[in-house]
Amino acid sequence: MFQEGAGAWKGVRPYYEDPYTTRFEASVTGRRDDERGSWVKLDRSFFYPESGGQESDRGLLSGVAVLDVQEDAEGAVWHLVAGPVPDRVEAEIDAERRHSNRRQHTGQHILSQAFIRVLDAETLSSRLGDDIGTIDLDRAALTWEDVERVELAANQVVWENRAVESQITDGSELERLPLRKPPKVVGPVRLVVVDDWDVSPCGGTHCGRTGEVGSIKVRRWEKHRGGVRVEFVCGDRALRDHARRVRALVEAAGRRGTGDAEVIDVLERAAAERDDLRKDLKRAGEELARAESASLAAAHAASGEAVLLRVYDSRPSDELRALARALTTAGVARVVLATRGPAPFVVASRPRAEGGEDLRRLLPVLKEACGGRGGGGPDEIQGPAAGPDAAARGAEALAAAWRGAA
Repeated sequence: MFQEGAGAWKGVRPYYEDPYTTRFEASVTGRRDDERGSWVKLDRSFFYPESGGQESDRGLLSGVAVLDVQEDAEGAVWHLVAGPVPDRVEAEIDAERRHSNRRQHTGQHILSQAFIRVLDAETLSSRLGDDIGTIDLDRAALTWEDVERVELAANQVVWENRAVESQITDGSELERLPLRKPPKVVGPVRLVVVDDWDVSPCGGTHCGRTGEVGSIKVRRWEKHRGGVRVEFVCGDRALRDHARRVRALVEAAGRRGTGDAEVIDVLERAAAERDDLRKDLKRAGEELARAESASLAAAHAASGEAVLLRVYDSRPSDELRALARALTTAGVARVVLATRGPAPFVVASRPRAEGGEDLRRLLPVLKEACGGRGGGGPDEIQGPAAGPDAAARGAEALAAAWRGAA
């Protein structure tokens, strides 16, 4: 068996030439247990073990779920099972998952070659997940125009329904072949050949013809380790992804009373309006806090208390912080405020001054009373409380500790 990366030639896997069989019978030839559970080895298996960036097959052995499939160091295939299985099993591979993985893997080979031919961008690594696949390119950036050209070239190969063949080739013959990437092993190599397009060493499951891939679609990309990581989907996954995105776009357009093409402009205007409203609301809150702080500061000065302590039943935390800062600006030396809701919160503040006391020494008191969280700097500390009562207790504990330090 050859499996790219395994490092040895052990004979041909059944799915190399027949990736379509998903039901077969086999005998159990080995059993073992580890921390993950019970594993069985079969005298022959069409199950694909995880490797080369492709997820393993799933399925059943005589009705018992196969949870994972892995290859050991000797090249044997082991199946993680959810319970006991007999010595002779009727095996059933999850056909939908297998066929979806085949489309995704063959699509990845086609797409990687398209990136080379159109943009001269090599694939450094790839991964095929349960939902999306990724390709890491040795290219610093992409544009939508770049991607459209690559997609067109890749899908042209799909539409032409070219043959996809699996070949076992002796290592000495590799130099004359137009390999997209070198093999990771020495000796006989299994090649996947897309007619007149791509030749790559690979141990995965593939389509028999490119038309089975259905379609290839790039979803998005991002910078990754100096290059670009591209997300893509093929076939059934591309269809589901397209359906989700179209539905979201159409519903968003309908809710805003606009056309599909205008959704982004509408959302950007709405976001800008929201940001402006937030700024206006913040300014208004600060003005209200200054007005309120004047009367509170006067009442506090008349009381002779060392700490101004107030606990509110319902006040937003941002508003509470603004009031605390307004009070210290108004000359109150020690301020402790709390709100029981909507989100229980406590803040302690003092006027900013060089050489003033560092309020962070009171953080242990705040954390213990409020439920373990809190932070801040020398002139202000704050934190969420575990509940309304915890907020009140935290404020009282802070005020008491601060008075004791006077």
